[in-house]
Amino acid sequence: MKTNKTGRLGFDRTGPRSPEVLTDAETIVFPVVDDAPASAVTTAPMPRVPERLPQRRPFEPFASSGPPAPALERAPAGLPVRARHAKARPALPGAPAADGGYTPTRRRTVVSRIALLAILVLQAVLTLRLRNTAFEDEALYLYAGRMEIAHLLHGAALQGSYASYFSGAPVLYPVLGAALNMVGGLALARALSLAEMLAVTAMLYSVARFMFNERVALCSAALFAVSESALFVGHLATYDATCLFLLAAAATIAVRTSAYRWPVFLLAAPLAALAVAVKYAGALYVPTICCLPALAGWPVRGRRVLWYPLAFGVVVAALLWAGLHLGGHAYLEAITSTTTNRAQGTTSDGLILRESVAWGGLLTVLAAIGAVAYARRPRTEPGELIGPPGQRARRVLLGIVLSGTMFLAPLYQMHLHTDVSLQKHIGFGMFFAAPLAGVGLVRIVGDHFRRPHLGIALWSAALALGISQSWSLYHDWPSSGPFVSALSPYLSRNASYLVEVPEVPIYYLEGLPGAQPGQFSSTYDIAYTDSQGQVLTGNAGFSAAVRAGAFKVIAYTDTVTPAADNAIQQAIEESRGYKLVKVVHLTDANGPLDYYVWLKRTPPPHPARARR
Repeated sequence: MKTNKTGRLGFDRTGPRSPEVLTDAETIVFPVVDDAPASAVTTAPMPRVPERLPQRRPFEPFASSGPPAPALERAPAGLPVRARHAKARPALPGAPAADGGYTPTRRRTVVSRIALLAILVLQAVLTLRLRNTAFEDEALYLYAGRMEIAHLLHGAALQGSYASYFSGAPVLYPVLGAALNMVGGLALARALSLAEMLAVTAMLYSVARFMFNERVALCSAALFAVSESALFVGHLATYDATCLFLLAAAATIAVRTSAYRWPVFLLAAPLAALAVAVKYAGALYVPTICCLPALAGWPVRGRRVLWYPLAFGVVVAALLWAGLHLGGHAYLEAITSTTTNRAQGTTSDGLILRESVAWGGLLTVLAAIGAVAYARRPRTEPGELIGPPGQRARRVLLGIVLSGTMFLAPLYQMHLHTDVSLQKHIGFGMFFAAPLAGVGLVRIVGDHFRRPHLGIALWSAALALGISQSWSLYHDWPSSGPFVSALSPYLSRNASYLVEVPEVPIYYLEGLPGAQPGQFSSTYDIAYTDSQGQVLTGNAGFSAAVRAGAFKVIAYTDTVTPAADNAIQQAIEESRGYKLVKVVHLTDANGPLDYYVWLKRTPPPHPARARR
């Protein structure tokens, strides 16, 4: 049998040859009649020959890793034989999907979700190991929420205008947390935060999986789940977990719907606005969410995504303006005093920088490595299944936006010269930078898991830091049980108390007639009116109030407000109107401390002695 030089039927003089792998766009024409003249042979484009063919024995069929070659169809006599292909083929596992992501195999999906479940279980276990009594912010928000519920349902009077100084709307999280607290106590209120932080980790996995792949998504979730912020905030009944949950939900919707034809991503705008209402500092991360639909949808939608950030920002701004108009002047005052024009602190920039590096430095470095590596080469290994990377400009902007979000909280707190809540706020940036940190960890491990020991070492370091830091932060305040027990016997109606952290005894002693919020004063500040009608503040106000016997009980530790505590102690010694009835020995993360409880003498001292 002779073979025409221009056609490759698969046989030669020495034996059978391997058929070439055909593409959908190629058709090869073969002659049917032997010894046909060269002029009667129809030539077709030659298929591209692979640079390398796998080694095989003679006459061994070629084992293709792709789809099976189409069968050749015998045409009637005198007509050529053509390789016919189906008009439409289902998408191959791992091929780019129509929504901009990719379609993984069922086995890969199942395995990755089992791994994600293991990560979430580890996060829950590490979070629940943290145990302590209520932090002062928890006590304040939960008690204020109970007051707001009583006000909304029964018209009861509020103990002050919470809306004028809270850092979030008091009718949102405090009401929700207080409702859970009334059902299941502090444990149930904290359980809400744990559920929200577990959901944040799951949404982080979803975002990273959509934009990259399962391998990156699992590394991102594993790094975030063991961070100190995820563990600490996950067991704290404050605004932070709810705010981050809403921001993460908005980011997930914005990314997952970015390739849709219609602007479905705008459904994330109400969630972003609600996150800002829950905690005003959440507005710091809204610009990042505004950019996500454009960055995620760029490879699929092209230049049509350029208007997405502006549209998203306008909708969020309109919703916030409507909420502020509904809330009134008190909310604007609170936003100004707690967020936009907060009083400057005295913490040095160096201390804020050191704390930021300690709490988020490892993830930040991995995110920077991931941003640079992804901009240079989107895939870790040739042929890796990954979400559409788009052009290099898009990858560079994605790296800048996501990794740069990590620096927002430290820079903002450097501007305010305070590290208050930095350990919580830094976790917000971690959520946005974690996908690139996952890319960085994958690149360090290398293609085909070339260096797994480096990945294990880095994640182990993150785990050790998260465990130790979260435990230390969670024990930064002493257990208040012994102090509350020591204070409770001296409560009485119409009496006043000067307590260093009054929110905690107010929360635990709720329901007792002698423990109403209006009876407590804090050592943070005071406005005392003396017998001449003069209003005294600061240390002068504390000294005058103590000398006049204005408080039945005075309690302080000389650690939280040392300047005020020294003034109070000096006034007690000079007036001799109080006696030390209890020294409560407590311990926090920094070591032992003592709570001094002073009781007003009965009968009170002579007025002349008090003025001396």
